[in-house]
Amino acid sequence: MKRTLPLIITFVIGIVMVGEFFIPHWRYRALTGELLEWGIILSAGAFILGLVNLVQVHLPTVIKRGTDWGYKVVLLGSLGLTLVLGFRDGKQRLDPGMEVSLSYKWLFDFLYVPLSATMFALLAFYIASAGFRAFRARNAEATLLLLAAALVMFASVPLGESMPIIGEYLVVFKDWILDVPNNAARRAIFIGAALGAISTGLRVILGLERSHLGGD
Repeated sequence: MKRTLPLIITFVIGIVMVGEFFIPHWRYRALTGELLEWGIILSAGAFILGLVNLVQVHLPTVIKRGTDWGYKVVLLGSLGLTLVLGFRDGKQRLDPGMEVSLSYKWLFDFLYVPLSATMFALLAFYIASAGFRAFRARNAEATLLLLAAALVMFASVPLGESMPIIGEYLVVFKDWILDVPNNAARRAIFIGAALGAISTGLRVILGLERSHLGGD
């Protein structure tokens, strides 16, 4: 029953939500809207469970002074500080005039945002390394990719655009590459991803995919 009941609930809710795209009646839309609100509430509960799990995983390591326990202290300390500031300034969030002075907003703007920018800046080096490996002209496909990338990059900088005679044609050809072959490939990838999402959703609704229940 522990597995059967969740599968039945998943099947019923999944079929009801899929029907929203085919049944335009307002009462049906009201039902699916109510279910979506319940889903948001359950998502909030999942965040709480994630918080508890985070503490359960890292706190024993800190107590036992295990591997990288200092980093875990920073993690748990930042978590606790953010929670305290968020609860303390929660009522002020409703007042637009007080929003700038909120402590948790200062923590977000001057600590979290710079740290996130640093992480994304480090990704640039990994992207450059991956691009160097991908653009090696080992075969015809890689050579075509290398030529297209070089042309697009050269035509996008002021030096390429300002070249006499051919500069204007380079820009036109660059725009054609981005608008036609690139868009065609992007749409094919998006269609493939959408079909994959549909197949995964159907497997979950029909009970064929049971990994969320702890099975294989």
